[in-house]
Amino acid sequence: MTIAHRLNKRVTLQQLVKGKSTTGAPTEEWENVVKTGDGKVWAGIRDLTGRQFVAAGGTQNEVQTEIEIRHRPGILEAMRVLHGADVYDIKAVLDQKGKALLLMSAKGVNRG
Repeated sequence: MTIAHRLNKRVTLQQLVKGKSTTGAPTEEWENVVKTGDGKVWAGIRDLTGRQFVAAGGTQNEVQTEIEIRHRPGILEAMRVLHGADVYDIKAVLDQKGKALLLMSAKGVNRG
């Protein structure tokens, strides 16, 4: 199967940008990495594993997910991927011979 067949979802890549407000207070906000068009890239999303655990008095669910995108420079572990209402925190970026990147990610859902 070619890479084009696997990349069937539109996702947004985001990075956390730190700055200062007009009053000098520190700020943080998520900003789209892709600045052109709708800011989205084609991706393939595949859930690998899931687990449930208790933390801070509530039940937490976490899904380990593999997100494949075409190779592009500058993608880092500190970034995140948005797909619809789902938010994926990138944990590792694996280069696939310069043709694609595998973004090993975690999708967490709080079910307090």
